[in-house]
Amino acid sequence: MEDIYSEMIAVSQKIAASFPPPRFYACCRPWISLSRRLFSEDPQVRRCRAVVQRELKDNFGHGLDHGEKVAVEAGALICVEAEKLSCGEPARKRAGVLAQTAGLLHDLRRGEKDHARLGAAAAEKILRELSFSGEEGRMIVEAIANHEAFVEPQRIESALGQMVSDALYDADKFRWGPDNFTLTLWEMLRYSQAPVVRLVHRFPKGMKGIARIQGTFRTETGKTYGPEFIALGLKIGEKILEFLQERFATELARDQKDAVNR
Repeated sequence: MEDIYSEMIAVSQKIAASFPPPRFYACCRPWISLSRRLFSEDPQVRRCRAVVQRELKDNFGHGLDHGEKVAVEAGALICVEAEKLSCGEPARKRAGVLAQTAGLLHDLRRGEKDHARLGAAAAEKILRELSFSGEEGRMIVEAIANHEAFVEPQRIESALGQMVSDALYDADKFRWGPDNFTLTLWEMLRYSQAPVVRLVHRFPKGMKGIARIQGTFRTETGKTYGPEFIALGLKIGEKILEFLQERFATELARDQKDAVNR
């Protein structure tokens, strides 16, 4: 029997399908294709993915699927940025590997307080096992430590390290758009077993918090396409809220009556 969270995921995905996808996927298709090839072919990335399958806890909607999306799109973002700087193909590909590895490892400690810093520490040992050099490992660790929203990022000494950090942040924050409303939100509720009707009361405040992400993107490509991800997610969220208000009308009316009688 389908649980309530699966029902909400199915409804939310149907609502999201009525909207066009973010322009990033069409405008940056060549770099996304390159990143996908790297993701499937590079031996270090493949080994990292195997480690993450074993280590990453699939909770709060931030499991392996989330990590893979962030990895591929961080790889695409950094390839765009590296090309703007006239980096050669080998340098672009290597930058893509670093960004993808950061994407795979960035949520190792999701759900814990100060998860970015703790995740960076957990990633450090794994990176040594994957034979990354000390300098490259440091870039990835610094990027992971820097990916939390609404926290002032630390500046990175090297230009490449800064690109890895910024690409990871932007790819991760793309997920605050449609993905948040079609999957992450419901998996977080499923994990906590919170009643869906409670979400309806908090939905408007949550939407305001998500809107704040629009001004935080860090790469030039992220600044171009990131706000659209968030705006699109908010439009989807508005439609989902309308559905929830109708779907749970009886429960909401009862809650309102109880609040009046208190």
